[in-house]
Amino acid sequence: MPGASVREPPGGDRHYKGYRVYAYIALSRLFAELNLDLEQPDLPDRVRESLGRYEGRVTKEEILHAIRSNSHMTEKVLGYLQSEGFAEVRHDERGYDIRITPTGAEHLRRYHRLYRELYGRELAEHYRFVRSPEWLG
Repeated sequence: MPGASVREPPGGDRHYKGYRVYAYIALSRLFAELNLDLEQPDLPDRVRESLGRYEGRVTKEEILHAIRSNSHMTEKVLGYLQSEGFAEVRHDERGYDIRITPTGAEHLRRYHRLYRELYGRELAEHYRFVRSPEWLG
């Protein structure tokens, strides 16, 4: 409209990362629960063994904290990980229990280095004021 002012989107110039960067961070966080090495040759068997005896749980809040974003983005990331078969999201009386799947572990093993290179700038920005977690590699 002539004479109408253009409004900035809420948040001004805040830059949001694409959900795939967050999905990589979340998948890495879930893999860290298994206490395995991505480079070990027998990884698929080890993942299945670890998942079979795993008694911990990763909550939605822990994923939200890991990706350092809001609940909307957390839902989007979890939905993506589930739709690709990379993670399972279970809900019980205590809350959410999110786990990596063998498919998710294999995907992370295969593309970890690529994601580190591809999202290097976004990851550096993401952890600009805090140290990058050890589990992110």
